[in-house]
Amino acid sequence: MSMLVIGITGPTGCGKTTLLQEIERRGGHIVDCDALYYALLASKEGAALRQELQTAFPGAFGADGSLRRKALGQLVFGDKARMAQLNEIVFFHVGNAVRARLVRERAAGRRLFAIDAINLFESGLAALCDTTVGVLAGRETRIARIMARDGLTREYAALRVDAQQPDSFYESHCGTILQNAGTREQFARTADQYLTNILKGAFPMTKQEREALLYQPKHGRDRLTKEDEAAMLTYCEDYKAFLDRSKTERECVVSAVELAEKAGFRELTAGMALKAGDKVYSVNRGKSILLAVIGKKPLSEGANIGAAHTDAPRLDFKPNPLYEDAELAYIKTHHYGGIRKYQWVTIPLELHGVVVLRDGSKVDVHIGGKEDDPQFIINDLLPHLGREQGKKPLNEAIPSESLNVLLGGKPFEDKDCSDRFKLGVLQYLNAQYGITEEDFISAELCAVPAFEVRDIGLDRSLIGAYGHDDRVCAYAELAGIFDAVSPKKTAVCIFADKEEIGSEGVSGMLSQAFEWFMGDMCRTQGVALSDCFANSFCLSADVTAAYDPNFADVYDKRNSAFVNYGVALCKYTGSGGKGGASDASAEVVGKVRKLMNDNGVFWQMAEMGKTDAGGGGTVAKFMAQRNIDTLDAGVPVLSMHAPYETVAKLDCYMTYKCMKAIFEQA
Repeated sequence: MSMLVIGITGPTGCGKTTLLQEIERRGGHIVDCDALYYALLASKEGAALRQELQTAFPGAFGADGSLRRKALGQLVFGDKARMAQLNEIVFFHVGNAVRARLVRERAAGRRLFAIDAINLFESGLAALCDTTVGVLAGRETRIARIMARDGLTREYAALRVDAQQPDSFYESHCGTILQNAGTREQFARTADQYLTNILKGAFPMTKQEREALLYQPKHGRDRLTKEDEAAMLTYCEDYKAFLDRSKTERECVVSAVELAEKAGFRELTAGMALKAGDKVYSVNRGKSILLAVIGKKPLSEGANIGAAHTDAPRLDFKPNPLYEDAELAYIKTHHYGGIRKYQWVTIPLELHGVVVLRDGSKVDVHIGGKEDDPQFIINDLLPHLGREQGKKPLNEAIPSESLNVLLGGKPFEDKDCSDRFKLGVLQYLNAQYGITEEDFISAELCAVPAFEVRDIGLDRSLIGAYGHDDRVCAYAELAGIFDAVSPKKTAVCIFADKEEIGSEGVSGMLSQAFEWFMGDMCRTQGVALSDCFANSFCLSADVTAAYDPNFADVYDKRNSAFVNYGVALCKYTGSGGKGGASDASAEVVGKVRKLMNDNGVFWQMAEMGKTDAGGGGTVAKFMAQRNIDTLDAGVPVLSMHAPYETVAKLDCYMTYKCMKAIFEQA
């Protein structure tokens, strides 16, 4: 058996000494970190510690260079910053000394090694241990022991006990808790039994062996290589640029076509001859796009598909939207997708979309995105008059019919005509775009948040933007298919529309556009589409909710996705009893899990919130209905469906790596 390292901690008066004596009796080596600290101060080994302390706290040293403990205490107690500075210095040097002793004793063949440290976890020493033990006792028991041991008054002993970490700290951090409420002899038997169990095999595993058995996801930043970090930052800058110019599904298609053609893709036409390595795309009515790289294997063996969506919650103009009231011009809206209506008032908005004019010509509209453009807003009630509004439930305080966008307040020049403020707006729209009021009937116009994509946080580790859901996964697919090297099977990337409203419509995932695209490629190889689908795999690339400690009551923490832990795999979505879910098989999850591990992709398993808290759906069930094995996976998002969502750069990059691996190797 290799040397077992035990970390021992607990507040004063709990009786750790008894456990340490039992370890010593069994031939174990003990490092008392308090004693080691003072030994270092008095020895040549601690020269660097003394020098750093003297530089940081010169007033704590006497003329002879010796540390005056009382003076040091007066400098740091009550001053959190100075105490933190002292701890940083002490933890570093004592930690190095502990490591040196651990190496020495392991080389000597020692079987048992114990680290006794009141700050076992705060100092980082727990990371050196195979197991950690907290020794606890009741408050009154500890007070009595300290009084007897140190000759203290009850009042002072109680102050010392109450100044230390509560029992809950040790209970949540230590691997084992030993209660020492009885006599010394009783606790000695408890300690002896504990050590017997460890050394005889009740806990025979090393730290590495335990880690191999347990599922313990680790923070991605603790595992990220320098090479991956550099690639991640480059990837995220490209993604941010894509997002800034793609605020609707139509604009996403335009951006995708531009990037695809630069990457060597060409438009698929019926009957086009295709060979391995060919790159093609097809645009469906300007609102969705499908891309493919023909694989080495025939389509009878299936394709590897990534299916994301690029529509996002927004405020669509109603068919007859323009009106004026109180000498202001407004647009009536109908919200698209699931929104929290209170989030959309008093934020800057842009107008995007297309208008088909009376003569059949089409104009693109984009107002508010340029630096010198005007922007738009929805009014809210001032707090001085909002008493009754404030009593309403959150979802009712802002009715849908009050989501009216303020468009202007300048009247038409003719003072004698009616609708002067409507006319003022129409005069501008007609001059710029040739639009008349009747043209709104054949328009797809919407208001979207006028926020630029920005890094979030002092460390710039996060990205804030409108439309991460689900463009963050769509872009990962796009970049993944561009970078996929010699795919074995045909790789297919989908930007779907209408997911936020059920995937209905001719541009949604329920339409036959996907069958047309895949069928046309299958026909060139003489393959039945049903055979292709039966042997295909789809990653339904859609975001999931990231765990938010501010709203912890709606999450099952053990089964939630966390930012910076990588792409989140979701076996099922839906709501309640998995209603509306495709529920991937164990075989499908196992295949993807292995693929992620083999390709260095950081991943985590997750579902969206507690079972009874709500839920959501993706296009996964529609792909599964086509007899295609499907699994959901995507980026965890904070404030999902809000006008400004937040994601971690690491998760964005890992989702790209996931998609690239799927396209190349699945």
